Amino acid sequence: MRLGWWARLFGRAQPRSARPRTAQPSTAARAAAVDAGQSEALDDDAEARLHAGLYALALHPALDGQAGCNLALMEATRQALLARDWSARQMPRRPQLLPQLIQTVNDPESSARTTAAIIGQDPVLTGNLLRIANSPAFRMQERPVDSLQRAIALVGTEGIRQIISAVLVQPVMHLHCDAFPQFSTIIWEHALLSSRAAADHARTVSQQDPFAAQWLGLTQGLGASLVMRQLLEEARALQVPLDYPTAEALLRHHTLQVAQQVAAAWELPPAVHAALLASHADSGLPRTLRFARAAAAASLLARHGHIGKSQALAWLEQVPGTPPHALLWIWRRLHGRAVETLADDPHDEAG
Repeated sequence: MRLGWWARLFGRAQPRSARPRTAQPSTAARAAAVDAGQSEALDDDAEARLHAGLYALALHPALDGQAGCNLALMEATRQALLARDWSARQMPRRPQLLPQLIQTVNDPESSARTTAAIIGQDPVLTGNLLRIANSPAFRMQERPVDSLQRAIALVGTEGIRQIISAVLVQPVMHLHCDAFPQFSTIIWEHALLSSRAAADHARTVSQQDPFAAQWLGLTQGLGASLVMRQLLEEARALQVPLDYPTAEALLRHHTLQVAQQVAAAWELPPAVHAALLASHADSGLPRTLRFARAAAAASLLARHGHIGKSQALAWLEQVPGTPPHALLWIWRRLHGRAVETLADDPHDEAG
């Protein structure tokens, strides 16, 4: 039954130019269709299907399409998210070194070595930086990155800033959930890939600030973690089990809303606040965030063997505002040769 669900969700996609124009279902209609397990309603919305696939990976449900939402649990979580004052006491503590990082980014004289010195004296943070530098999102070649100096040489000032930002956020995103044991790992990987894709898209397509763009990718991941944390608290209070449809619906509707609260509480650059507040806009950083989240989901689904390169690119073509050459370049950056893909088409090249 699980394989049947994936087959319905990830049937072969046609490029945008080959698809007939059809009226798009409303957001509410798509939400209702997913909540009822009707994945067919997503057939004409590749972006929605990519997000549905991401949540299926993160929540790892039975996917039999029979269970419905626990409406009492959903409403309790929704009300709790709306009622939170998001004070410093309730919000995850802002990383101690974040203000220094933002200051160096705003300093035109700052170099990669200056930026790296922020964490270079802390062996734990340095170890985390090297792990992220060797992750599929950043690794540039087969040889491992084994020193801070080598990382600087390979990725440069902007790349080091991206990695340091991820190093600062990763501990805050860690979450243990027995019901969905893959959640923390998948959402973290998605945040890291979203951060990389957003920075690349901002630089080459939307002509926006890459540093603000990368923080959009990271904060949306943190928003998803906080939604799940609240859901766990409400499930314990109500003494009810977690279920996939409830978790999926809450993540889909509240991730960016909570991310905006994080951006405000952590005093991230104003461009990050503005983009999250206007996340449905179809220009500038909001468009960059939309593309980055979809591209990161496509990359994860390919890594886990559910789609191949040609299908991923066909769906990403349907996310507006990214020229084909830029789309292919960003895909190669996300999904380079160091990445093993289980479902690539036989005739696809490795990148």
